[in-house]
Amino acid sequence: MQNLARTSDRIDALVAAFAAAEYVVEAPDGPIVIRVGETTPALDRLLDDAQWAVITAHNPDGRPCDAETNAAAQRSLEECLRELQPAVLLNVCNHDPADLWPDEPAWLFTPQSIGQVDSLARRFGQRAVLTGRPGLPTELRIYGESNNASGTTPAVVS
Repeated sequence: MQNLARTSDRIDALVAAFAAAEYVVEAPDGPIVIRVGETTPALDRLLDDAQWAVITAHNPDGRPCDAETNAAAQRSLEECLRELQPAVLLNVCNHDPADLWPDEPAWLFTPQSIGQVDSLARRFGQRAVLTGRPGLPTELRIYGESNNASGTTPAVVS
């Protein structure tokens, strides 16, 4: 496993890793692969053209955690998402095609707002999430240090 937390170009390496990953949605009619910067018409159809986001609670701040810590964080994220009652909540596997980072379970959900997504990302210490809107390329929202002020505006890569 590549330890991105210790490289001198850590942020650039994290952004590159997130952008190169494949995000595989467990859809009812079979997997749908999401890639940063690409449109996903099958997902648009599945979600009735709703806005969506993909988030995980694994490896906060882009730093590897043990399996028990990741599993507990992911359960907590699932509880939060279920309380929000999104119209759609689907399992996702975040996959590094280069196999330098282990697969991470994630969730695709239909948020009420991008602010809701940003809040969850900060709550779970995530450096990035995916967001999408019908017919538009998938965006990678990048967040600063997990201890930054909650008002920090994320950078967007598409």
